[in-house]
Amino acid sequence: MELFMNLLIFIITLIIFITFFRHEGKWTTAYLKWFFQFFTVISNVFCALAALGIVIWPQSQLSWTLKYLGTVSLTVTMLTVFLFLAPTTGSLKALLSGRELFMHLVTPLLAIISFLVFERRKIDISTALLGVIPVAVYGCLYWYKVVYRKQWEDFYGFNKGGRWYLYMPVMFMAVAVLCLVYKVLS
Repeated sequence: MELFMNLLIFIITLIIFITFFRHEGKWTTAYLKWFFQFFTVISNVFCALAALGIVIWPQSQLSWTLKYLGTVSLTVTMLTVFLFLAPTTGSLKALLSGRELFMHLVTPLLAIISFLVFERRKIDISTALLGVIPVAVYGCLYWYKVVYRKQWEDFYGFNKGGRWYLYMPVMFMAVAVLCLVYKVLS
């Protein structure tokens, strides 16, 4: 079941990724850079590659650790949609329609279930806290592009009212707590 679920994560994400190359019925790479602004896309692709690693090298500690990082990242994606974006934008239906349903709900749930049920290993504290790294790296990039350079719109709303200095540490602390929850559940 572990291999099946991981292969399913990879295949679903690959199909969605291919759709990024279609716009108005034509094949194009014009929007690819735009899609990779979003943590949703980055976390789904990262977890899909990690899931493929589990399929190819199921006993590898590196594959398992990368899958853990990918699972935390997808959990953050899902929780951000339900606990922050849906309440602040009022658009849960839009956040769960089309390919968004898979990127915001289906693949995160598959990753969580496969990791906690079928790939179950004890997580030590240092490994647990590694889960903060992908979010911290993206958070710094988001701050740089949205707040400092003003090159991206604030599509997540983490600089609403210029309060990035509140949202950023809260997000990092929330992810650290999530990592500790995964440690306890392992």
